[in-house]
Amino acid sequence: MTERSTGAPLPRGLRQAWGLDTTAGRPGPKAMLSLAGIAASAIALADAEGAEALSLGRIAERLGVTTNALYRYVDSRDDLDVIVHDHALGAPPRIPDGADWVEAAAAWCRALRDRYARHPWLSDMRVRIPFAPHSLAWLEDLLERLEGSGLGDRERLQAAGLLDGYVRTRAGAARDLLRADAGTPDAGEVIERIGPDLFAARVPRVASLISAGLYRTPHEVAEEDFEFGLDRILSGLRRLAGG
Repeated sequence: MTERSTGAPLPRGLRQAWGLDTTAGRPGPKAMLSLAGIAASAIALADAEGAEALSLGRIAERLGVTTNALYRYVDSRDDLDVIVHDHALGAPPRIPDGADWVEAAAAWCRALRDRYARHPWLSDMRVRIPFAPHSLAWLEDLLERLEGSGLGDRERLQAAGLLDGYVRTRAGAARDLLRADAGTPDAGEVIERIGPDLFAARVPRVASLISAGLYRTPHEVAEEDFEFGLDRILSGLRRLAGG
């Protein structure tokens, strides 16, 4: 048998996410904080100011403790990211009874999209191999939904990665477009300012779509565009499965 273990201990944040390390970890007064409380404060901060605002110093300030005191509970920013991401992601929803695998997978994608919409900064956090419990629970849930597809084990795992990546990418893009859309002039106004003739000469296909009313604001088409891409992916997976 090939020895794959490096002998290195699991990161403390991962152990904490699984409930395997709940001690403060350093000598001193009795623990006054909890990981759940630290995660909740960090999530509230990220909801208000984005993932870039997350730091042990800012969270310690919100909790009314020193940064050194917070280090009794969290060893590093990496550990903090694991704990915060897992708490914000939460548990996946229950599979609807009677749904076929395509409908069930689509419901999973919509539920994950809604979780990203609740915490838009989640899509900014670094992509990790999902070893934290909630991340793995979402993967487990999707793999269960794909079991009736006829796809092989490796294909189901690849399909899960494809769907997860699609939702994450679309969630981040939709968020950014909606933010930008707040200060973007109407498409018709842009054409008028640039000049209809110049606009049509440079980008005739875009001009034609705008004139036909098909080039709408991100806010108007976010749901429609998400469903379009999701349907294309699931249709391709159905064909791959021979359905």
